Amino acid sequence: MCETTRVTRSSNSFCYVLHKQQPEYEMMLQRGLTALPLAKIRERAFEGAFFGVTLIAMAGWIYFIMLLLVKLVLWFLG
Repeated sequence: MCETTRVTRSSNSFCYVLHKQQPEYEMMLQRGLTALPLAKIRERAFEGAFFGVTLIAMAGWIYFIMLLLVKLVLWFLG
């Protein structure tokens, strides 16, 4: 790429611009790397919430079916 010790504006102006903006790129890269774990947590939280709602719905249906079976058994015995 370009050397940081021998940067001149006339012959190597493109590398000079890149060298000047390097700390900004590093900050953007650090922001991207810190946002990545948050995105993973956000995705897992959505999946976890969906899984939790699904479990609650399944438990409700199991409770409803068991209640009907208990009523059916009591009706046969009564």
